[in-house]
Amino acid sequence: MDRPHRHIHVETRGKALEDLEAENFEDALADISGAFVRATADQISNELERWLKRIGLALGIDRTTIAQVDPNDGLLYTSHRWAREGVTPMAPRTKADDTLPWVTQRLLAGETILLDDVEDAPPEAAKDLEYARSVGIKSVMIVPLRIGGVIMGAVGFDAVFRARPWSPRTSRRLRLVAEVFGNALQRERAVAEINRLQDEMRQTSRVAMTGELTASLAHELNQPLAAILNNAEAARQMLAVKRPNLAEVREAIDEIIQDNSRAAETLRTVRALFQRDQIEMAPLDLRLVLLEVERILRLEAIRRQIALRIDLPPSLPLVAGNRTQLVELLMNLTFNAFDSVSEHGGERREVELRAHQPEARRVNVAVSDTGGGIDLELMPQLFKAFFTTKPKGMGMGLAIARSIVETHGGRLWATRKADGGATLEFDLPVKGHEAGGRRP
Repeated sequence: MDRPHRHIHVETRGKALEDLEAENFEDALADISGAFVRATADQISNELERWLKRIGLALGIDRTTIAQVDPNDGLLYTSHRWAREGVTPMAPRTKADDTLPWVTQRLLAGETILLDDVEDAPPEAAKDLEYARSVGIKSVMIVPLRIGGVIMGAVGFDAVFRARPWSPRTSRRLRLVAEVFGNALQRERAVAEINRLQDEMRQTSRVAMTGELTASLAHELNQPLAAILNNAEAARQMLAVKRPNLAEVREAIDEIIQDNSRAAETLRTVRALFQRDQIEMAPLDLRLVLLEVERILRLEAIRRQIALRIDLPPSLPLVAGNRTQLVELLMNLTFNAFDSVSEHGGERREVELRAHQPEARRVNVAVSDTGGGIDLELMPQLFKAFFTTKPKGMGMGLAIARSIVETHGGRLWATRKADGGATLEFDLPVKGHEAGGRRP
């Protein structure tokens, strides 16, 4: 008689617990998605910590953890965590393959681990059970953490003080929470990657601008050098007379010194601007470069309400190139397309990245938009340094783009689209055909 009675008691207690959790968790679930939508990228980490705590308290969980895979060493590190008072947080880093081999295998297969009692773990999870006992876990739910569609870690929910059941409704909700967390971390990573690329681009842009700034540099140097020459000749003429006017000679020499300082300052500025190691070229798959750019700019396209599309063949031959420069080039062209659509686009707000191989020795890449197009009269000046149609533009974006393409042995050009908008495209030689591969 005792056994049935205990069974009924557990069911009643479990139902009461589930009802209480449902009431508490509904309040949290209503706010969680909106909180991460409103949060800026630098606020996401704090929001994750806050919501781990709120969810833990709402569901009566003792410890909540977000763990991610470190791409440098493959170890699982705890990026965000919360634990009740008296509960030890999870270790900062662990080699999941050794300590949690069964859990790791199931997570990588996209499965969620649900154990109302860790002692009920299957025999093949013996090593995982040993670890669970060492950190005080009695019940656990572990959900795969997908970042950008790829499993990059896990979200863990632990009961430490006493075992607890995981109802189907609770497990569904916690899977949704893990999905929200993954989306937030994807946005945080995308912003961090953009910032990193911008830092690299600021350096590579300096090198790419060298050719375009030659004329401007010559102009800046010619002025003080010509003044130095004129004043030197004038001083010599003044000294040639029997009684030279020393005040005028002194004035001419002072101007020579000033103009010399101007020229020296110009050279110092340019030297600092272009001080950088030689650009390294390596075999590159342009498909991967284009996919990376599309992934980085996807959120910006959404923010501007632009449909960003990508059209790539199954494969492309490798080109010899510098990845950072080519990413900069494509981001530059894509941002120009975004600006055109934002300023002049109609109902169709689209930007497309595409690539193909028109001939055996070359690969073609194009960025098309549905913006205002390009004035035919401006086309010859489009890639010249300091030419811009933007009120606050510096006129260096497309000049830098052309320098990057030409450095890679290719050419860059623009065309108007018959249905509105413009296409900027470039071609690059296939690896092994770089020499003599550039078209006139």
